[in-house]
Amino acid sequence: MNTTTRLTIPMDKELRDNLSLKAKTLGFDSSQALLRYVSKAITDGRSITFGEDQWSEPPEVVLRQWQSEASDLTRQLNTGEAKSFNNADDLMADLRS
Repeated sequence: MNTTTRLTIPMDKELRDNLSLKAKTLGFDSSQALLRYVSKAITDGRSITFGEDQWSEPPEVVLRQWQSEASDLTRQLNTGEAKSFNNADDLMADLRS
């Protein structure tokens, strides 16, 4: 016996297309897969999030900060200023200092 059923959700084409794009950026193969995931989570009583902005895309200010930190680390690696540790104890001692 087949237990699968179909749900038809009217929406405008732009919304459908944007939903499909977002689903793919979140790792789903289709908007239907995303909606099945969300539906299952809700009916199971689970809370789900997709990052701070609901679609797991970091805000521009965060991206700029990451780029700045990456540039600083690259500079430190190139000039020999980057810290290096031989074991976890040395790392922990540095973190506690």
